[in-house]
Amino acid sequence: MTLPYQKIKDLIFGANPMIFSKGVISEKQIQPASLDLTLGDRVYRTSSSFLPKPNETIWEILKARTLYDFELKPGTVLEPNSSYIIPLNEYIDLAPGMYAYANPKSSIGRVGLFVRLLCDHTPRFDYIPPGYKGQLYLEVIPLDFVVKIHPHLAANQVRFRTAAEERVGESDVRLAHAKHGLIFNQNGAPLPQHAISFGNGGIMLTIDLESRGIIGYRAKHDTTKAIDLSRVGEYEPYDFWDPILRPRSGELILVPDNFYLLATQERVSFPPEFSGEIASYDPASGEMRSHYAGFFDPGFGYGEAGSSGGTTAVLEVRAHNVPFRLTRGQIICKMEYERMLEVPEVVYSAALGSTYTGAGPKLSKHFMQTWQ
Repeated sequence: MTLPYQKIKDLIFGANPMIFSKGVISEKQIQPASLDLTLGDRVYRTSSSFLPKPNETIWEILKARTLYDFELKPGTVLEPNSSYIIPLNEYIDLAPGMYAYANPKSSIGRVGLFVRLLCDHTPRFDYIPPGYKGQLYLEVIPLDFVVKIHPHLAANQVRFRTAAEERVGESDVRLAHAKHGLIFNQNGAPLPQHAISFGNGGIMLTIDLESRGIIGYRAKHDTTKAIDLSRVGEYEPYDFWDPILRPRSGELILVPDNFYLLATQERVSFPPEFSGEIASYDPASGEMRSHYAGFFDPGFGYGEAGSSGGTTAVLEVRAHNVPFRLTRGQIICKMEYERMLEVPEVVYSAALGSTYTGAGPKLSKHFMQTWQ
């Protein structure tokens, strides 16, 4: 099961800590069901992306594959389509029965910044194995924009779990939907049970191409401007994005290597005893990837005192190799619900400074919300 806010806090500040830092871990890094990890002060430009063998450390690979390295200072520029490895400030010493998964923060995924966690002796991205002890590293690849980063920037987050099974099956999800309401239509009304589609351990969600005038955004291929990831509400959207208007045909053609922000037709809700994650890629869905970033925290779309009709899930979408046609109501992704070990003492809400509630696709917090 997934550890909540108070348990993560115990792992940091308790009598037997498992999470440490080269500096100070702020309580602001602790989310309802995850911990924000922060960038250290050194950057290694590598010749390629990589995964370690079971007998390799990341540092051994860096010694062989680093082209050059430099100090990470405020406003350090990273160039598109280049691979960088940055040691994180946090390091861990997990108990044998505890493991973790990592994911980019939503604001990072929505600017096309591809980040993945690396661990010593672990040939798998975004996974910390049970009982892991050691340093954590982040692979950072800007895919669309020139970005400026800073020491202590939170670019990804990690969710800690016990060895117990945490995925919620179809029958339990249906019971939770009957009790709380998990999936809603665009008007905020709960979907009837027969209208909820299940597959491969999750709820299948569909693409929204018609509920509003602007149904999404396409990133401009312009590297003359940089996005400072420490800024909030700083940038004019038009300088970096083209709005996608509702297609009259009910179809949208995804062009290979373009980056899109789109939204689900359904609105989702997470009662405090649940968290979730969208499966990043399903080979059966076609030549595209439909999600790059973001865990869904307990309380997302739920409201202060019960269901509020849910919140749209925003998707980071790319087509690969060939153009790909999306049609009205087509399945675009899979939402997986997870059970929390305990109800978090803090849940997702406006009080936490939450940015991504409401309907429709939203740009990252770095942009003025003039198109919303």
